[in-house]
Amino acid sequence: MSGRRRRHNAAAAKARRQRRLAIGAVALLAIVLVIQVPRTLNMLGGGGGDSSAAPAAAVPAAPAPPVSGKTGRAPRFLNSTPRVDPFAPRAISDAEAAPVAVAAPAGARDPFADNTPAAAAPKPAAQPYVPKTIVIGTPRAGRAPTTGYIVILASVPETNGKRAADQIASRAASKGVDGVQVIQSSTRKSLRAGFYAVYVGLFKSQGAAASAATRMHSRGYGDAYIRQLVRY
Repeated sequence: MSGRRRRHNAAAAKARRQRRLAIGAVALLAIVLVIQVPRTLNMLGGGGGDSSAAPAAAVPAAPAPPVSGKTGRAPRFLNSTPRVDPFAPRAISDAEAAPVAVAAPAGARDPFADNTPAAAAPKPAAQPYVPKTIVIGTPRAGRAPTTGYIVILASVPETNGKRAADQIASRAASKGVDGVQVIQSSTRKSLRAGFYAVYVGLFKSQGAAASAATRMHSRGYGDAYIRQLVRY
């Protein structure tokens, strides 16, 4: 008897568990339907709205003419005058004068123009006159001159002092330029007075002097030039 009762109780417990599971499944299904059915209906209803044609854009109606306060009708001149949009583009007829550029009256001044007078260009500093052939010394009978070529690096006004010319010569020597010398033009009749000339040479040929001038240009003396030197 005890074994049969245990089997009966086990069967009853199993039946209760199955009923509980079934009730839970039904409740879960009901919750899902409550959530998903409205969403599905909204999706179906929204899709149909896309296929409908968009409403046509409203066209603004032309403004009605003003109405007279006494008679309730538009003035006569508005009825007899054709309606024309003053801001609409139109072509110029042959009977109308073509637009032309009108010149400003004489003496008129543009208030927006820059009337500031241009600054005068600075006057170039006076340069010493250096003849193509520089003669140093006085020709004498029986004395043959020494002829060659020099490369003039710079000309310094005497007002700056000989020290300024010596500094240029020292700077050139520090750059590897050999044989730099300074001559005062006031002591040479063939030169314009008032300057110190810083030069390199004497070179026997013009070609050698030209090569030296090219080297001077590459070392920062872009204004270096050649002159013939005759010394007695």
